[in-house]
Amino acid sequence: MRLLVAVSNEPLAHAIHGALLAGRHEVSLASTGSIALAAVAKESFDAVILDESLLGISTEQLIESLRNARASVKILLLTSTPLSKTIGEGSRWRALPDEYAPIEETPYSFSANSRANNSDAEAEQRSDNAASSAQANVRRPDAALSKPFSDGELLSYVGSLATDSPAMIIRGNLTLDTTNHKAYYASTHSAISLSRLEYSLLEALVKADGQFVNTSELVKLIGGPFFEQQGLLKNALYTLDKKLTRAGLIMTQRGSNYRIR
Repeated sequence: MRLLVAVSNEPLAHAIHGALLAGRHEVSLASTGSIALAAVAKESFDAVILDESLLGISTEQLIESLRNARASVKILLLTSTPLSKTIGEGSRWRALPDEYAPIEETPYSFSANSRANNSDAEAEQRSDNAASSAQANVRRPDAALSKPFSDGELLSYVGSLATDSPAMIIRGNLTLDTTNHKAYYASTHSAISLSRLEYSLLEALVKADGQFVNTSELVKLIGGPFFEQQGLLKNALYTLDKKLTRAGLIMTQRGSNYRIR
């Protein structure tokens, strides 16, 4: 991918530059918002990696200006701001809390004229809300990555912005390609060798987001007679644990409950 790294902090910019080059991307640098905007207007980039601390222009205004300059460009926001209300799975946009304005209630009236006026007011309010929502969407990045992050996380998030990107779940250095049923750790160039059942168990544990999952839930991933299910599950969890340990991940067991953190 052809990427523009818009980061004012020089050590961070060079670290990101090196990680992206190692990931076989073509990379340019911009140290201020105005330089980034001029570069996007002049050249065709697949994505912009934008630090929220970038000098020159406010983040929301810059995102809107970048989209106006080139509508097709994807934007990955590097943020230290607390994020909330995840939309989508893993890598997709997480909206900032201040984008959710309180909804003011309109008192109801039971007269015919009041009901008609209220209907007109509600229609106008819906129109205003739709316009506000459209404007807010223009100011949103396509994905947000919290600092600090590893090279593996960065490359996974960048990969998720590609037009032909499969659906991904990203948890730290672990990336699951849920379209092709593959798992990667620290790098998306070489998948962890997993059987179909091992991958299914890993995905179920990752989706639990650090919570313990009982074997009574995991066994539903296996068909066949009960005792055969138990044997297959026990063996698959054992071999999965060994493979994850070699990759640098830890699976915790507490009785008949398992989790990955």
